[in-house]
Amino acid sequence: MKPRTYLLLLFTSVIFVASCKKGDTGPEGPAGTANVYYSEWFRPEVYIKDTLFGIWGFKYNKAAPEITQKILDSGAVLTFGKMVGYNPTIWPANTVGQLPVSITYMSGGLQEDFWTATASPGNLRIRFTNDHNIYTTIANQHQFRYVIIPGGMPASKLNFTYREIAARYGLPD
Repeated sequence: MKPRTYLLLLFTSVIFVASCKKGDTGPEGPAGTANVYYSEWFRPEVYIKDTLFGIWGFKYNKAAPEITQKILDSGAVLTFGKMVGYNPTIWPANTVGQLPVSITYMSGGLQEDFWTATASPGNLRIRFTNDHNIYTTIANQHQFRYVIIPGGMPASKLNFTYREIAARYGLPD
């Protein structure tokens, strides 16, 4: 490089660094957690059968006092499932999916199972349906966990896989 190029590069760097302004310092929170709350993995003991528009469903209500109206209005509640009640060829072992989850498989014809989660103040509802109403009961081997992220984080920054969220916030497996 020519000496003039070095001087121009040095001058530009000095101007850039000198023009930077440090922002205001906000309150300090716990390192790495950003006040994120997560539940332990839980297995619904008993599902309650319900019918909506002729479709059988099975629901489980989990008491979750950490889910407040404020969280629902300005934060995020993410629900994850380990669908260990399925054959591993349908849902591989150690796989975690964010609800809603749709699982398609062959069993006497093409079947589709739907798993959803609905949060309300103090409660998380897990619900299962099958598109052919073939189940009269369902296994309780499936495991679920919810993660609560308080407001203040742009929604565009919440698009993570479960493994990324677990690593970022130190969630145990």
